[in-house]
Amino acid sequence: MSTYVFGDIQGCFNELQTLLDDVQYDATSDKLWFVGDLINRGGKNLETLAFIMDQKNSVVVLGNHDLHFLACATGNKRPTRKDTFSDVLDSPDLPGIVDWLRCKPLIHHDPDLGYTMVHAGLPPHWSIDLCLQRSAEVERCLQGDDYDSFFQHMYGNDPNCWSETLSGMARLRMITNYFTRMRFTTAEGELELTYKTTECPDGYSPWFKFFPTSISTTVLFGHWAALEGITGNASIIALDTGCIWGRDLTALRLEDRQFFTTPAQA
Repeated sequence: MSTYVFGDIQGCFNELQTLLDDVQYDATSDKLWFVGDLINRGGKNLETLAFIMDQKNSVVVLGNHDLHFLACATGNKRPTRKDTFSDVLDSPDLPGIVDWLRCKPLIHHDPDLGYTMVHAGLPPHWSIDLCLQRSAEVERCLQGDDYDSFFQHMYGNDPNCWSETLSGMARLRMITNYFTRMRFTTAEGELELTYKTTECPDGYSPWFKFFPTSISTTVLFGHWAALEGITGNASIIALDTGCIWGRDLTALRLEDRQFFTTPAQA
């Protein structure tokens, strides 16, 4: 039995299947973990979701594209011209897909394996236990009856710094931005959300630079394709290698830390 963790799929279903063939995936015993952004920008979103939903041993955390899709699917946001998930929106299976995604967490922590998976990153000023507590606040809202209100107020870059006095949607938006959109931050957790390459804004650093070189868990994340899988810290593993941008789809086998890649298909 092996556990394979995949970087952002974003509707690149053919590449996902190629990589599964390469690792000789056994659906009866192997486990699949996904760092979020299952869909959007690629062309086979419905096939991607149908396959992952059909896997009994899959673990998924939500990414910013997944949340955006949910906001559109529930009528709380209009799709943009760049969105490519109309195949899912038009599917008769849409209600079941929405319910399935709404029940997914922002963080998956496996203390036995020693790994923590999140889409964008972990605030460096929060412990793992605190991250799990804060993510649970958002998850309760997503899975509750008031999820429409969450999606209506989810978008935005403010507040950009954590405070224990934050409440309501401002608090939930801050938590969501940490886990699904973060790239650059300060040691105190102040976010800069407009820079998307590796160019570092003044006064900020990549969030993982504030973690010690040896931490109690290995963090697995996606979201930041511009890193090309490089963090400089063996305990912080970047898995989004830009398949949707014409580069590679990457998976990591946790048991021996072997990487597998397949190039984007034309």
